[in-house]
Amino acid sequence: MPERMVVLSLQLPPLRHEPLAPFGFGAFIVTPRWRNEAAFASHAHGYGAGYEPRRMREDIRRLFTPDTTALIHTTAPAGLRQGRPQATRVTSSLLDFIPRSGLMRNIHVNIPHEQLVHAARIGGRELSGPNPSVIQRLVQLRIETQAAWIFWLLASCPPPVRRNLLASYLSWRALDQAASRQGII
Repeated sequence: MPERMVVLSLQLPPLRHEPLAPFGFGAFIVTPRWRNEAAFASHAHGYGAGYEPRRMREDIRRLFTPDTTALIHTTAPAGLRQGRPQATRVTSSLLDFIPRSGLMRNIHVNIPHEQLVHAARIGGRELSGPNPSVIQRLVQLRIETQAAWIFWLLASCPPPVRRNLLASYLSWRALDQAASRQGII
């Protein structure tokens, strides 16, 4: 488990020749603690159509420290068969939003939608269908990042670490939900 991980899911701003549309990002920060436990924080931010993309770059950059590992989630193309490795296409426009200075490393995960939905359900979350509108996607970016982290956790960590971190996450999520219902957050 990295010292600190920021999981990102981005709805990129439109290119100059494309019509104006809202954009934004979701970020899930995981900082391991003692005995395979972790501290968690979740952020999501949307920007209106025509808003300056520079602001999103700056907001994302503030989430990173020199010891951060970035886990960048992209959605795999529809019809990608499970078990068939495929290189993640990382566009330069995507990399423009990821800070490079001092990062431990970047991990790119290209997750088929059905596997992301399954990971979200493991975490007690629900995602909408495979082709959400821009607004629907902006609403679910926070959940996408958490599901991407769960997917990575299940695929990359040994079972004892996986169990403890997942239990730690589920506890955090329950406390976060209770706090938001009480109006604390």
